[in-house]
Amino acid sequence: MPTEKLLIINSRDKISGSNTDFTVQFSDSLAQEVLKIICKEVYIPNQFYNVENDGKRKNNILVINQNGLGLQTVTIIEGQYNIDSLIVALKTAIDAVLVDGAIVTITKNSTTNKLTFTFTGSATIANNNVSFIDTSLIKSLIGFDTTIPQAVALNMPYSWNLNQLQYVQVHSPELASTHGMDAGANTTINLLETVSLTSAGFGGVAYKQSNDDELHEILYDDQRVLQQIRIKLRDSDGNILSLPPNHHCTIIVKAYF
Repeated sequence: MPTEKLLIINSRDKISGSNTDFTVQFSDSLAQEVLKIICKEVYIPNQFYNVENDGKRKNNILVINQNGLGLQTVTIIEGQYNIDSLIVALKTAIDAVLVDGAIVTITKNSTTNKLTFTFTGSATIANNNVSFIDTSLIKSLIGFDTTIPQAVALNMPYSWNLNQLQYVQVHSPELASTHGMDAGANTTINLLETVSLTSAGFGGVAYKQSNDDELHEILYDDQRVLQQIRIKLRDSDGNILSLPPNHHCTIIVKAYF
């Protein structure tokens, strides 16, 4: 019978990297030839903002044009928003860039989950006409995808979507090798596990557990030494996620020697 050992990988113990892209070093006593592994448990704190201001997941910019006067950039502060707090943030930021006394009123339809932006207040009636531009990074969040022509009232064609991140992919070239398959790219990837966030609200901890059975085994063609292991947390597009410095992830792996 193979010898079994549990490897507890925690981002607190990293020798380099961040809490979502890190490397850990195990002692020489674990530097044995491994036949296979099972990813037993994964703990990931759901501290992923739905409005971000950096990296490939940046989505806090709305680009508008008021009556053809030129493009204006509306910037939303990074954070975790529900629809009511997002409406407040949007109004504050949009009002700050409108000219000639114009302001915006944002209403939500709780049946369709769609937003309407209504512009008023300018003595020059034409300056109450505003368009939303398709280069806006926030567009999928608030419910549009192509440029909305200027009007006094802009009705978003789609529902708002504040749940941008549905699950986290745990990647590790040392542990997973070419275990996973990227259907879109039709290629193998080093996917160790996928953890859903749907049952863990913001501030909670997403958890996944696997049984000791063949369905969850990762078999190695050639025995390998697991001494230095790199872990990456990615979204569905392959982008590296970010966590606050005081929030850590844990992966528990059973190795068979």
